[in-house]
Amino acid sequence: MPSSFGKFALTCCLLVPLPLSAWWETGHRTVARIAAAYLTPATRARVALILDVPNTPDAVADALAKASTWADENRVQTRTGAWHYIDIPLQDTRFDMPSRCKDDNCAPARIRLFAAQLASKSPDYRWSNLDALRYVVHFVGDIHQPLHAISDADHGGNCERLDPLIGKARNLHALWDGELVNALDLGDKALATELEKRIQDLGPDRQAELAEGTLDDWVWESHELAIADVYQKLQIPTEPVEFPASCNDAPLAISELRLRIGTGYIGSMKPVVRDQLMKAGLRLARLLNETFGS
Repeated sequence: MPSSFGKFALTCCLLVPLPLSAWWETGHRTVARIAAAYLTPATRARVALILDVPNTPDAVADALAKASTWADENRVQTRTGAWHYIDIPLQDTRFDMPSRCKDDNCAPARIRLFAAQLASKSPDYRWSNLDALRYVVHFVGDIHQPLHAISDADHGGNCERLDPLIGKARNLHALWDGELVNALDLGDKALATELEKRIQDLGPDRQAELAEGTLDDWVWESHELAIADVYQKLQIPTEPVEFPASCNDAPLAISELRLRIGTGYIGSMKPVVRDQLMKAGLRLARLLNETFGS
């Protein structure tokens, strides 16, 4: 993402022990704008109050988009990097998911906790309701980036280097975080408008289907997408279940892997990215509407 942290992380992506920020700026803001379009009037009023902006569709959409990247911009200071993902090994079943979230330090657990705070209308000792809203918006976006829901002893694709680089992406994770969204060649406002038109064309029944499910459903869906569309399609070897401290400690089959990814793969993944952004936006709207009881 274009934030100061994002620029730093891109230069250090092979050294940090945690995955980079999902979707970069354009993706997160697109998700937020889609969600804003599907808030009920009562929810929009609550969101406007928390964000301290006028209760109008445009003002809320702009403010929610701005709020969507706050969690990345402050993750170093807040030491909340582990909250942005959940490491689920390729060999896991869905029943293993709870064991991959120790002490609630994963994205789905934090979404639940912060949504509960917003529903209670009272901030906890550390995080304000503004913080809670910004975290919910961001983390719902995060869990729809497939590489934020998987592990192959590779920090969610951070350890597989690209050769040659693709844009600013030095590794597989960064390709999915940003360059696949960049390949759509639209800013967040234009991309959200395009995707909202696609959503409208689906009709209310299909829209409801895309928005349904639990947090665990959404995470597991991303996990399965990562297996099928990333690890299998790119023929990345499956490694033992382990969680190295950094990419320097990753298995050699991963750390020495150099992925040459062509335009064919990027083109074939564009529909997947569009679908994930649309689902994230619709699901975020549903979650906020339910959280605020409207």
